[in-house]
Amino acid sequence: MKAGHIDTEVARLEALRQYQILDTEPEEAYDNLAQLAAFICGTPISFVNFIDENRQWFKAKVGLDVSEMPRSVGFSYLCQEQRNVVVVPDTLADEKLAKNPVVTGYPYVRFYAGVPLITPKGDILGTLCVIDQVPKELSQKQVEALVALSRLVIDQLELRRYVTEVSQITDKLMAHEQAARAQSEAARTRITNLLESITDGFFALDKKWRFTYINGQAERLLQKKQSELLGKNIWEVFPEIIGTTFYREYHRAILEKVSVEFEEFYQPLNCWLQVHAYPAKDGLSIYFQDITERRRTVEALRESEERWQLALHGNNDGIWDWNLKTNEVFFSTRWKEMLGYKDHEVSNGWDEWIKRIHPDERDSVLQAFQDHFAKKTPFYVCEYRVQYQDGSYKWILDRGQALWDALGDIVRMVGSYTDITDRKRADEELKRQNLRSQLFAEITLKIRESLQIDEILQTTVTEVQKLLQADRVLIFRLEADGSGTVIQEAVLPGWPVILGENLLDNCFKEEYLERYRQGRVSAIEDIEAAHIQPCHREFLQQFAVRANLVVPILVRDNIWGLLLAHQCVAPRKWNNFETELLKQLANQIGIALSQAQLLEKEIQQSQELVRSNAELEQFAYVASHDLQEPLRMVTSYLQLLERRYKNQLDANADQFITYAVDGARRMQTLINDLLNYSRVSTRGQPFKLVDCDVILQQAIANLQIAIADSKAIVTHDTLPEVMADTTQLTQVFQNLIGNAIKFCQNQQPQIHIGVVKPNTNLDGESLNSIPLADEWLFWIRDNGIGLESQYAERIFIIFQRLHGRDKYPGTGIGLAICKKIIERHGGRIWVESKLGQGSTFYFTIPDRAGKQS
Repeated sequence: MKAGHIDTEVARLEALRQYQILDTEPEEAYDNLAQLAAFICGTPISFVNFIDENRQWFKAKVGLDVSEMPRSVGFSYLCQEQRNVVVVPDTLADEKLAKNPVVTGYPYVRFYAGVPLITPKGDILGTLCVIDQVPKELSQKQVEALVALSRLVIDQLELRRYVTEVSQITDKLMAHEQAARAQSEAARTRITNLLESITDGFFALDKKWRFTYINGQAERLLQKKQSELLGKNIWEVFPEIIGTTFYREYHRAILEKVSVEFEEFYQPLNCWLQVHAYPAKDGLSIYFQDITERRRTVEALRESEERWQLALHGNNDGIWDWNLKTNEVFFSTRWKEMLGYKDHEVSNGWDEWIKRIHPDERDSVLQAFQDHFAKKTPFYVCEYRVQYQDGSYKWILDRGQALWDALGDIVRMVGSYTDITDRKRADEELKRQNLRSQLFAEITLKIRESLQIDEILQTTVTEVQKLLQADRVLIFRLEADGSGTVIQEAVLPGWPVILGENLLDNCFKEEYLERYRQGRVSAIEDIEAAHIQPCHREFLQQFAVRANLVVPILVRDNIWGLLLAHQCVAPRKWNNFETELLKQLANQIGIALSQAQLLEKEIQQSQELVRSNAELEQFAYVASHDLQEPLRMVTSYLQLLERRYKNQLDANADQFITYAVDGARRMQTLINDLLNYSRVSTRGQPFKLVDCDVILQQAIANLQIAIADSKAIVTHDTLPEVMADTTQLTQVFQNLIGNAIKFCQNQQPQIHIGVVKPNTNLDGESLNSIPLADEWLFWIRDNGIGLESQYAERIFIIFQRLHGRDKYPGTGIGLAICKKIIERHGGRIWVESKLGQGSTFYFTIPDRAGKQS
């Protein structure tokens, strides 16, 4: 055999084992496919077989009396060699095929047609075959149908593997969903605290216009309690605003998906409200404040200069008065203080104002003035950023009104500055929280749906780069020596790409690893000015880094890697929001990695458990089988010694011989029981329709001596027909009735065997258990010694005994055999008992007889 062929065969056998199909119970889907193949091709024999190292095992068969054959027998090898449909019209026409054992002997094959069962990856697992004992030809349509049926067999195998994989992942996903829900709740709490701290009224509406949140300021302004509003429709609670600006602007914001702002008089509360409404994914967010006083102040500007002066000194806003004839602007002391200047540090020129407006907003501010001058707007209102003395920017709400002379020329404009930086920060924080929630939701969804780590990490770096507007975001997988590899990266064009590179910073010592292992976060605002080692600065400069933020990714308290954000274009001050975002994302990544590791470990353990169980069963069979012959020899010689020398030696010798003979007999019984236990799965017969009354009578006949000796009374209901292994089901009844006789102590055993299905009249029987749909519930009730409830599960474990052998003989295997047999039949077995009050053993058998018929 060539090396390449050996490798292919090893891969094929490994693929076969992954499907876990060998030696499984018959399944209706495969049986139906075999029957359909025989029907289509008009043959008396058909089968689905899977080929392992030494045998062909039949998963489904029609007209064939064996469950497996040696691999060297038959024609399946032809399908493997040709990897295609094989049709042999007459085996005797080929000298080589005519000598095959299946031609010269059972099942006397004259016609053969087979299709290889090829997986999506190209591995041949077995064949779908039809056989006749006379020569035969197949039409092209019959051959095509046979090939189609082979694909359905493969589809069944793929479905089997998929269902197994899905069931293993589900539990992990549920645990992670709970953690994600807790994270979401924490974020919601922080947003609530923020909204409660702002001075604006705020409420949120869902897509059906129902209140979902109202802060305390909104309660005070609207004079309504949260309990009166939450869950209620705004148009039902405030019907008087239907048809007003409130109604129209709110609908416009939703329909056009744009933010709107307006001022409107609210008649029920006799006040003016300034409203900002922002459409969101789930509805509408609305900020508003009572501007009645400001409106009155603006109105007062048209009345008299004296009242203007009073407003000037009594208002906390910055006031400005622009003389358009001279282009001079009066700025109040408060206006200058708001920008960090003293009174004498700002002149009264128009340029003093314009040059401080943020360049990105300067054109829109000038356009707002022009719109008001053209009387397109009743008032000048604008929000924009102005430069503070230290170079930073503040958000300002700028409002004013022009005054026209009799000729229609603008002569003057008066207005005020309101610092809305805090409100803007709250808005930005809310937006960031929403973006962060969306990012967490997306990552959480990917974790819950797939646990595809590469996809989760790629989503993280991509979305964080967009959210933080960083030049580069990457994930660095650390090794024990401090080196590592960049495994994911999102970087803006023009900056070095380091994805896939293996990096080592010589300054990255063990103490740094330990700090990161303890959860340390590193934020460097300016690489050039930072107090870091020169070698570390040089390491960062080669990637054009000007500022960086580093957060460790921990998996069960061990450092796995780092999540990093780089700013390359200029230094950057990292704020608390950005730091917390990366920390929380690193936690989510750590959870995903941990879950993926646990899932992989669980899959490996499951596979190992299946392999171990199979080896243990094989060991038990081989060990007990190989012990039979030497034990028979020991027993024979001990019995010969007992017959020949009994009463010829002293009393001690006779006693020793008796002990040895008894021990050998008990060992023989133990080996036989162990052999029976190991054969339950491997030597079981195919299920067929059997009459349980007949099976029970056979079990009673096997126990007739024990029943006669104990004078036991055994009664039973009329028992049904079920699909079962006759020999194994007889053994279950025999073991349970035998135990009822053995554990009855000094009274006449009274044993009753009953059965019931769901929704069946019990004729006065009182049961603590109710059968499930499509199953029979059997029970064996006795008046024996009973047992304590704490031992109800232990007695079904192999070798577990509650009494010494001197009191009640036995090996402790009988009930374990019963449990294994019932589980092979797809049922359950348990006991209900009280000490001194007898026991009732229950077991279920699926009702497949009705389906079979």
